[in-house]
Amino acid sequence: MRTTIGESATPAVLGSRQVPLLSDEQVGHIRHVDNLSRLARGDWRHMAGPVPFQEDFSSYRYQLGYMSLAMALAHYHRLPAAPAVFQGQLDRLIKKMLEPDAWSYWRDTSTQGGFGPFDLPRLPSRTDPVAVDNIMYSAYLQVMTLMYTMLFDDRTYEQPGSLTFSMRPVLWGKDRHESFEYDQRTLNERIYWNMVENGYLGVACEPYCVFQICNQVPILGFRLHDHIYGGKTAEEVTTGYLAAWERFGGSVNANGHFHSYVVQQNEVLPNDVLVDRDLAWTDGWLGMLMNMWRPELVRTTYGTSIEQWLDRADDGLISVRDLSRIPGTDVYAGLGTLGEMGWLAAWASEMGDQEVVDGLLAHADRYMNPQWENGGLHYPRRDETYDENGKFVLMPPVVSNATFPYARLNVADGLRTLFERPWTDRERSRPALTEIGDSVDIRRAWYHEDVRRLQLTASPRHGLSSTTTDLALSRVWDRGEWTLAVDGVVVANGDDTTVTATGHRLQLRRTGDELRLTLDLRGHTDVDMSWSNT
Repeated sequence: MRTTIGESATPAVLGSRQVPLLSDEQVGHIRHVDNLSRLARGDWRHMAGPVPFQEDFSSYRYQLGYMSLAMALAHYHRLPAAPAVFQGQLDRLIKKMLEPDAWSYWRDTSTQGGFGPFDLPRLPSRTDPVAVDNIMYSAYLQVMTLMYTMLFDDRTYEQPGSLTFSMRPVLWGKDRHESFEYDQRTLNERIYWNMVENGYLGVACEPYCVFQICNQVPILGFRLHDHIYGGKTAEEVTTGYLAAWERFGGSVNANGHFHSYVVQQNEVLPNDVLVDRDLAWTDGWLGMLMNMWRPELVRTTYGTSIEQWLDRADDGLISVRDLSRIPGTDVYAGLGTLGEMGWLAAWASEMGDQEVVDGLLAHADRYMNPQWENGGLHYPRRDETYDENGKFVLMPPVVSNATFPYARLNVADGLRTLFERPWTDRERSRPALTEIGDSVDIRRAWYHEDVRRLQLTASPRHGLSSTTTDLALSRVWDRGEWTLAVDGVVVANGDDTTVTATGHRLQLRRTGDELRLTLDLRGHTDVDMSWSNT
């Protein structure tokens, strides 16, 4: 039976559980990534790192890849009924990934002799960034597009030529531009054959060097491709991967840390060479990814290694210990800032170690100068490791823009759950928020299937005390009688054909398949739509 307009909604109407609100910091991260996604071509503010030529871990490809993963996890776990917050944002990040600024480094990097303490031969230059090697770019683009399709059932990137790499420098002349056309299926196929041709050990990043880390990303890509298009590629590749890495004793070394990379056999080196150092960024980065398909190994490694990298203060704050004193790390000096604090925070979030996540983020909030800009939260880039008081303050862009948002928005086994249970039409057909104004933050968006209730909480963007916004709710019709409540007071009733509303802080109308609301927001405002169970 409907609740009368003006009455308070009863606890039964309110559903089976109360989903927590996102914090100011969590919505601030989402807003910051959204702000970055909206910048004009060539505007990479807050994303430029200290190392030229896109050679360090704050390269655009890594930031865009992990911003996308962080937002996908936030949508999947935190705000599943708010595609309005994420769909446009993730689409814009994909388009930025296709900009030459993000991939044209490959024209020079493809000629180099590989990373590390080896003198390896140069190779012919390649401009196509996904044809051979360069898994440190191709796999991130692969995953970004497949996540987009999985979350929103938008088939844009399966269209031929939808992923096109075009180099058109003004001074090359009219006949010297280069263009390479792919889509998410042909890109997936190219990565797969690179993997097969390399005996499943993995695809090289820079020439000759096969890193475990970057080869976790295509495993996620293959899983999503299998889910969308069918097949068992992920199962095939992971089986082959395990066998290939057994040549080097498996993925973990004798000290309980993850192996980093292999320099492959060539005319200079008689055999493949395992480069094995205990490194914080390797453990954190690889652990956050590999947990999706090898959770037992990753949890064991976390338990035996995480404390080696942490510097705990008496007040509960946590930072990263002085890594410059660890033997073997000097070889990475040319890479600039490695972002260890962010990788470790993201790994801890995947392990569900909230104490470590909170300690690392609390240290950042106290000592790393958090800033709010256009409603978004970020930490300004800082290149020195310690301040004048000996506090760890190193802040590369990848941490501010990607791995801290990842850590703050992820949940325990968050990536593993997405890997094991990608969304289907069941999740994508539920009632959801599909349009929202730019002046609004969404702090809760959940459809409770057991009690047939859509639960939303909105607030003015950080820095605003009030705002008026238009909302659009989709997939709400043909479900029977419903009531709509604002802050617990029922303000509208309806069914599949009628809408009856009062003027309580909102205007309400049906437009096609949408229920559209114009709502005045002052502070946190709850909007709940419930359907009769009879």
